[in-house]
Amino acid sequence: MGTLIIPCAGRSTRFPMVRPKWLLTYPDGKLMVEKAVEGLNMPFFKRVIVTMLEEHRQKYSADTVVAQAFGGKAEVCVLDGFTQSQSETVAVTIRKMGVTGPFVSKDSDGYVRAEIDRQGNFLVGVDIRKKREVRDVGAKSFIVLEGQRGVADIVEKSAVSNIICTGVYGFDSAEKFVKAYEEVKSSWQSGKGEIYLSNIVSHLIGRRSAFTYHEAAEYEDWGLLSDWYRVLRRKRTYFVDVDGVIFKNKGRYGQVNWDSEDEPLSNNICVIKKWAEQGAQVVLCTSRPEKHRGKLEESLERHGIRWHSIVMGCNHAQRVLVNDFARTNPHPSCVAVSIPRDADDLDKYIGAED
Repeated sequence: MGTLIIPCAGRSTRFPMVRPKWLLTYPDGKLMVEKAVEGLNMPFFKRVIVTMLEEHRQKYSADTVVAQAFGGKAEVCVLDGFTQSQSETVAVTIRKMGVTGPFVSKDSDGYVRAEIDRQGNFLVGVDIRKKREVRDVGAKSFIVLEGQRGVADIVEKSAVSNIICTGVYGFDSAEKFVKAYEEVKSSWQSGKGEIYLSNIVSHLIGRRSAFTYHEAAEYEDWGLLSDWYRVLRRKRTYFVDVDGVIFKNKGRYGQVNWDSEDEPLSNNICVIKKWAEQGAQVVLCTSRPEKHRGKLEESLERHGIRWHSIVMGCNHAQRVLVNDFARTNPHPSCVAVSIPRDADDLDKYIGAED
């Protein structure tokens, strides 16, 4: 069983937030740092260590927050101040927490789903030709493959291949990592900038340590503030009226009423399906009374619409949404879109996010 180290002691200079970015809340209510490791095989790890600054522990009760997020199963390594690099943070964590044997270092600013079937030296990457929405590619580290699974090298901020590292680094020995870090540090020239984890991996490969490659099944990058806001946009909560937006309008009375067959507005339904596919929540609102819930749900399921909840019995009147805003939920934190009744062109008013 290995150790998972999550370095959270960086300066977060690209996130001008009130609090450190790893303490931000993902749309599903989990912390960024919690969501970052959700796609990994957590039972694989004997220990989970989150490394943070003393300043953040005191100011934001970060150690208590981590304990709550991980159900008390994560250990906390507290540093007095900033280190010079992520690789130094990992080395200090290993020494301070007595980590031995195999371990994995995972960045806190991205979601990666990957099946890690064994311990040892490995990298998890993604082919940017398949994952085209990755931004700021020039700031990534690029993996050079040797065959299908072998890693020939990893190069920082130079597009030497189509495969970028997703921030998941596996090492077969904490002791060997610290030794490699010290060797790289001793020969590191001033002015070259920080020592990245990719530099340690490249050094180990040069010393004949073999690394294998794992392709990420899913990858969501939060390296830039714009990346984070893009996720928030994709995972909005949409409050959608039923009659006149999803199905052609009808009411309680008349020959065509709520007991009649629902007539779909097909284009609008396609737009709503796209929202759900990208992770948005769809809350349906309708004046139909509770006794019509079963029939409505059958109609929605027949047309392939997924929903978070349905609010029945709404007043047949203007609907107003009130929400607070802050840097983590930027203004405007709620919007209103009114479309003509039965207009089957919802995409002209509000479309799916790229």
